[in-house]
Amino acid sequence: MPEKTIPQPLYHKYLEGGGEMGERIRTFDWSATTLGTPDTWPQSLLLTVSTMLRSRFPMFLFWGRHHIQFYNDAYRPSLGASGKHPSALGRSGKESWQEIWSAVEPQIERSLHGESTYSENELVPMFRDGKIDEVYWTYSYSPVITEDGTSGGALVICHETTTNVKALKTIDETATQLQFAIEAAELGTWELDPKTNRFVANKRVADWFGLPHTPEIALSSAIEAIVPEDRERVSNAIVDTMKAGSDGNYDISYTVNSLQSGERRVVRAKGKVIFDQGGEATRFSGTLQDITDDVEIEKRKDEFISVASHELKTPITSLNASLQILQKLVKTEPVSDKFKTFTAKAGNNLNKLVHLLDDLLNVTKIQQGQLALSKNRFNLSELVRDSCDHISQGSDHEISINGTDELFVYADYRRIDQVLVNFVGNAIKYSPQSKKIDITLEQVGSDARVIVKDYGIGINPEKLPHLFDRYYRVDALGHQFSGLGLGLYISSDIIKRHDGNIGVESQWGEGSQFWFTLPID
Repeated sequence: MPEKTIPQPLYHKYLEGGGEMGERIRTFDWSATTLGTPDTWPQSLLLTVSTMLRSRFPMFLFWGRHHIQFYNDAYRPSLGASGKHPSALGRSGKESWQEIWSAVEPQIERSLHGESTYSENELVPMFRDGKIDEVYWTYSYSPVITEDGTSGGALVICHETTTNVKALKTIDETATQLQFAIEAAELGTWELDPKTNRFVANKRVADWFGLPHTPEIALSSAIEAIVPEDRERVSNAIVDTMKAGSDGNYDISYTVNSLQSGERRVVRAKGKVIFDQGGEATRFSGTLQDITDDVEIEKRKDEFISVASHELKTPITSLNASLQILQKLVKTEPVSDKFKTFTAKAGNNLNKLVHLLDDLLNVTKIQQGQLALSKNRFNLSELVRDSCDHISQGSDHEISINGTDELFVYADYRRIDQVLVNFVGNAIKYSPQSKKIDITLEQVGSDARVIVKDYGIGINPEKLPHLFDRYYRVDALGHQFSGLGLGLYISSDIIKRHDGNIGVESQWGEGSQFWFTLPID
């Protein structure tokens, strides 16, 4: 039974709207095609074109044995700026899609025989923007059933996924590179579910802890492999990192004993917690690094420094005593000016050597947990003024002290003076051209804060996070400065032992601002 022909006054209703493509379909010379003018089109074609024009989803229609083409505004961008648009409208599919016709035609024919097809993220190269472009699609071909029950065409509902596919490829490539880096660095990887306290880990982590190679592992099983003296510290660090308000950064070193082999190793765990908008931890993942060899090397270095510094103490003490005798002779006996000059230089250099030795001895005490504190109550403001008066005598820098006159703290006077001397000494050292140093004392809540600000050469902001590390030295703007890189490390340990905080802000060429806080007594 032939399809019903729509009366001429009515067919226009089916072709209304549709934006640019609606206008092009209405004004196209269809009489030059095998379809003839729209008033002769079957109702199924008019209904399909009408639906397509009103849809915001990309659609393409092949109609009849010659595969005459229609498409809507949503599909239009996929054809590019200079390609098949608008020439594809009203032409046969074979004329428009020669480069991929061998792949397209079988799917059209299946639809004309009443079948449907579906493809996801399929590569369908097409000519657009003046070149053959690599394009990916998710699409379906569906038959358009006419009134006689047969298929009159193939309706293609499609979505270009090129951007998504290429992004996924990039992610896959990045993941491959990351996996290569993980293997090359011999890292363990893990991811903890904060809700279940179960985690997944790679084979390396499981082997180090002596855990089974299962999809998920209970956190309690991993904690069991940590040596008893480290368990509580690690457990607390995990809990604190996942608390709302935390910065989510996790960095801790501890020792594990394999539950299977008993092999002992020191590891460093680094991770990051992801929080939702409500501040609840949703994901916690990171890496694990075997630092056993590094710890052993550090231990041997500390042992060497400890032995060397103690061995040096005796001859330096003897040398200092001899030099003191010479310095007395300079004052009481007639000696040449050259002798006086060399004696003074020897004294200055010996003082530097004594300070370096003191730093080494202090580091040894810190590492062995023997840096004792002798606390008493004193006025921090008086300490700052007394210390700066002494420093000013040997420097041409102008030291200005501002702020609160009375800030009482309960602390080790000598150790806090050591911190202040280090701060002011650094300010003098790193500001050879600027002679001004400002020291501010202030109360911040329940803390006393001391700020030492210079206007010197400044420090690279990238180096600031490492400034309080042991043996870390800063050579700024091409200047070379003496020292072992221990003063700030020792100062940091002293302040932390007083339950205080220490920090620094600096910019290239603008000077630096070092500060520390102590609880007010």
